[in-house]
Amino acid sequence: MKLIFAGGGTGGHLFPALALAEEFKRLDPSTEVVFAGAMGGLEEKVVPGYGYRLKLLSVEGIKRRKGIKRIKAVLKAAGAVIDAIRFIRGERPDGVIGSGSYSSAPVVFAARLLGIKTAIIEQNALPGLTNRLLGKMVGRVYISFEESRGFFPGGRTILTGNPVRRKVLDSARERTDRSERFTILVFGGSQGATAINAAFLDATEYLTGIWPGLRVVHQTGVDGYEQVVSAYKRKGLKAEVQAFIEDMGTAYATADLVICRAGATSIAEITALALPSILIPYPFASDDHQTLNARSLGQAGAAVVIRQDKLTGATLADAIRSLVQGPKELAAMKEKAMCFGRPAAAGMIAENFLKMIKKA
Repeated sequence: MKLIFAGGGTGGHLFPALALAEEFKRLDPSTEVVFAGAMGGLEEKVVPGYGYRLKLLSVEGIKRRKGIKRIKAVLKAAGAVIDAIRFIRGERPDGVIGSGSYSSAPVVFAARLLGIKTAIIEQNALPGLTNRLLGKMVGRVYISFEESRGFFPGGRTILTGNPVRRKVLDSARERTDRSERFTILVFGGSQGATAINAAFLDATEYLTGIWPGLRVVHQTGVDGYEQVVSAYKRKGLKAEVQAFIEDMGTAYATADLVICRAGATSIAEITALALPSILIPYPFASDDHQTLNARSLGQAGAAVVIRQDKLTGATLADAIRSLVQGPKELAAMKEKAMCFGRPAAAGMIAENFLKMIKKA
């Protein structure tokens, strides 16, 4: 069996596809997986490291383009569809799965024209424009939030959750060495670490009374690393600071509380591992979808949500102190996160898509 995964651009679109590809390979090691994405996207750097072939298309987003730039983007998209048709004819896949972003559209559309089984993964509560369009033509739509169901055809839409990489799940579950101190994991994700770094450093001024009982693991992002390290040193505070954490499963395994953005991948991971969290949605995400993601968890009691325009050191410190000193509240949040999490998402999607292919 051969499958093509199309999409990328950001980790939120790429890593669920990698997790799902891994699941198909686990179910049938002979499965051949090929990825397709856009030139200059994150997939160009990441996918080859996973051992998959990668087809790159010359395509760019249309939504935010205006005037002559919009016309050029439309012409590029048309050319990418023609390129994708040639690519798919050459590969002859059994199925094509889109994981979102503009780079998935030409490939999924071309596959539909060629009569190949298709599906898309929607990671967010508010679907992006590409998936809203593709959802009308694909055979299956796999959603992560109940709120997004209304954007897609009911009979073809299934609530599965967002696939999480197996190594994240496994390494988190296998770790048993936990610190005696309350461990806080802080990270900003692929977008917008600066505001979280600044707010958390400011929050330390209000946490001096409980700081000796805390262990802080802080991923700063490459650009903020030196500044954050210097700030902790100047304050005389100990923290485990890293520019980038490669093994997020191990980081999650030792955490009692996570402070992060509300991207789909982060939410899928922390809920799959039943971790309490303070979510700070990135306000400049497309269609403000992170706010809707966070609101879904906040309303379910699975997270504390702080909007960036309300984010100060004091407000963040209050939320942290409340959870550190409120074990019952923390335990309730953990339970709600567990109910929200779907660690079996990749398996559900893979099994359902395989059934659809075999019906052909």
